[in-house]
Amino acid sequence: MKLDKIEKSILDAESHRHKNELAISTFLLSNGHALKCLIRAQQEKVWLDYQRAALTTECSRLENSNNRRDELSSKLELRKLELNVAREKLQQGVTALDNCMAELDRKREAQRAVALEILAQRSRICEDLEKIYPIEAIVGRTLAFSIRGIELPNTSYDGYDEELLGTALGYTAHLVYLLSFYLGVKLRYPVYPSGSHSYIEDPVSVFQGSRTFPLWPRGSVYYRFEYGVFLLNKSIEQLMNSQSLLVIDLRHTLPNLKCLLLSMESNG
Repeated sequence: MKLDKIEKSILDAESHRHKNELAISTFLLSNGHALKCLIRAQQEKVWLDYQRAALTTECSRLENSNNRRDELSSKLELRKLELNVAREKLQQGVTALDNCMAELDRKREAQRAVALEILAQRSRICEDLEKIYPIEAIVGRTLAFSIRGIELPNTSYDGYDEELLGTALGYTAHLVYLLSFYLGVKLRYPVYPSGSHSYIEDPVSVFQGSRTFPLWPRGSVYYRFEYGVFLLNKSIEQLMNSQSLLVIDLRHTLPNLKCLLLSMESNG
């Protein structure tokens, strides 16, 4: 009995399902175009939402690009103004440089004129000094010279009158002192002319006792006298080097001085 009811219920359910399927099929067949339009509308709505989102994104990017363009345009205008200012300053600098170069050329020309005048004055002074302290070659003797008529040997002083020797060295010391002054050369070994009792100082070497050395032999320690003459010859060498003259032999006191004087006179 129960089985019959269950079977009958199943059959009724099957019948209803069949009817529903038939009704749905009939509805779909009769309304297929509308359903397709509905599905398409849903798809179009989704696509339209996507396009709206993309458009919003593009509008935001466009706005950012426009803002960036305006910012760059402002910077470009500012840069143009700065470049114009820089060009003006450059032009002013070029003009100032041209003026400075012209002024420099004028000063160089004036300097050359002053240098020539200095050379001429030094030449004249050397001529006057040679007249005051004439250095003459002794006839018949090689590299033998006298100053104001008094012979001054080259380093070897044996057999020479000590008074005359001190006088000749005093004349030489005074001449060296005057030349250093007029040539603008600060001597490493300062000379202190005092006639036949002139002396010279060595402020750099290590010596015990006095740093001054006599330029006269009588009454002085001989090795100190010899060292004083050596320092005098070194001072003459310094003067010659200042004029780009080569010293062949340091011991040739008067020949080296004569060479210096002749060179200075020819420069005028």
